[in-house]
Amino acid sequence: MAWRLVCPRCGFRGEEGRYYHRCPRCGSPLEFEGERPRYGRLLGEGSTPLVYRETPLGPIGFKLEYVNPTGSFKDRGTAYSLQLARDLGYRCVVEDSSGNAGISTAAYASFLGLEAVVAVPRTAAPSKKSIIASLGARVVELDSREEAAKYAEAMAGRCFYVAHSVSAAFLEGMTSAGREVPEGSAVVVPSASFSLFLGIWRGSGGKVRLYAVQGVQNATLRGLVEPIAVGSGSTSSLADGLVLPSAPRAQEAADAIRRSGGGLVLVSDKEIAEATRDLWSMGLMAEPTSASAYAALKLLREVGVDVGGFIAVLTGSGLKFYDLVSRIRTLT
Repeated sequence: MAWRLVCPRCGFRGEEGRYYHRCPRCGSPLEFEGERPRYGRLLGEGSTPLVYRETPLGPIGFKLEYVNPTGSFKDRGTAYSLQLARDLGYRCVVEDSSGNAGISTAAYASFLGLEAVVAVPRTAAPSKKSIIASLGARVVELDSREEAAKYAEAMAGRCFYVAHSVSAAFLEGMTSAGREVPEGSAVVVPSASFSLFLGIWRGSGGKVRLYAVQGVQNATLRGLVEPIAVGSGSTSSLADGLVLPSAPRAQEAADAIRRSGGGLVLVSDKEIAEATRDLWSMGLMAEPTSASAYAALKLLREVGVDVGGFIAVLTGSGLKFYDLVSRIRTLT
């Protein structure tokens, strides 16, 4: 049977072999039905190292997603999505992003010979915007992340909308990460759209314990899951990758937390800055959003959770943020 996309919420069934970034009837996330497309690696994404370090918290595993080709875990979902776009005959792709998804989209589109348009909020890091443009994509700056999403949505009729926060194709690409994590592991994942979080859950066959990390300002799981630990500050602006106004798959993520026996941790800038310094002192050049995973481990330890042997997923490279990381390292 050829694949189609279907909506578990309202029952919508798409045409065979046709892509929809979300349900056209109710707006919910879609799921594949039938024999979904299978794709190989394009630029060497995936199979990232899992390294262990002795830390004051005990032995901690670090899944180095920042060594993916464009410096973030997004390459897994982008590689799958853009191969699908190519096979469906699209000539252009569009994405809204605060940075990493846009960089990934631009790089893979360039490799595949596709036109790329990336809508970003004006607050996105200048370094990331420059990288996107250098990769040949057209960068469109909007006033907010919400406006960037609306712009991309409006282009979805003629371009393949990557839609990393909701797309079934993007999530399918993320499942490879779950197959690289040892069965039974406790895994701490910085989470905004939950594509990596749910990719690990699905790819592992539900055989891991998952902890989601969100910022105190932008916790889309708040109200769905009671946090185990909360940072001491009131802002979390250092973690730009955790800024997402809404997360269509938040309920699914909350269900995965409960089923796995994991939890939710909310971090603030105070803990993120300290964790960034800690990681760089270990030779782990993670961006502040990535460092939130280690910050969460420290908070869990403070509330009595034995985190020895836990795995922290370091989602993005700090080299894209070197100016910011330099400032963080000088703070006391």
